[in-house]
Amino acid sequence: MPDRRIKTIKSRSGVLKGPVSFFVLCCLFFVAATASAFEAKVRYIIDGDTFILENNERVRIAGIDTPEIGRDGKLDQYYARQSRAMLNKLLLGKRVRIEYAGKGKDRYKRIVGWVYLDDLFVNKYMVRNGAAFFYFHKGNDSGRQKLLLQAQRKAYDEKRGFWAVLSKVEKFSIQWVGNRKSRRCFLPDDKFAKRISWKNKVHFSNLGKAFYEGYSPARHLNFWPLTK
Repeated sequence: MPDRRIKTIKSRSGVLKGPVSFFVLCCLFFVAATASAFEAKVRYIIDGDTFILENNERVRIAGIDTPEIGRDGKLDQYYARQSRAMLNKLLLGKRVRIEYAGKGKDRYKRIVGWVYLDDLFVNKYMVRNGAAFFYFHKGNDSGRQKLLLQAQRKAYDEKRGFWAVLSKVEKFSIQWVGNRKSRRCFLPDDKFAKRISWKNKVHFSNLGKAFYEGYSPARHLNFWPLTK
């Protein structure tokens, strides 16, 4: 019987070619994929974009931002409780898959990730239902960020969740200045707006148009309405 053994060839560079090299590449790809994602059970929901796993690791949902719940006697931002309730109903006690986003952790040592409940993309779900808005980060996956922006446009057009009230806030209808590099926007007289270079500066006739293009208000502006 003829010898049917598959030979592997070693190149001059020392790199294996043929079936062995293919197998090694597959193994490396599998290791890289599993190292960048994991599954865990959700133990507690902090707010609409942050939760705690059973091992006490904190997870910050990537690419979105939600209204803040008031701490130490401070008032809640509008829709903060509803946003938390939505995420609580969706994830509490459930096992989720988390894929690391950007550098994997933020400055507060929280895991930053793309979160999946079975086939449901949780980041997108929160934006699509008007419980969160898209929050651009340069280091995040561009494909997923496009999905979040598309979801935000649909939620805004349909006035889902907080958009029905937010779009009626006084500052919503005035002009804003955006920074193309950071995708943050500012009131025209804000000191940070004045520092934006001409090539990165973009003008919006109202905040709705800024949101529609993927810009979000700088946090120091305290734009969000408060609830008692």
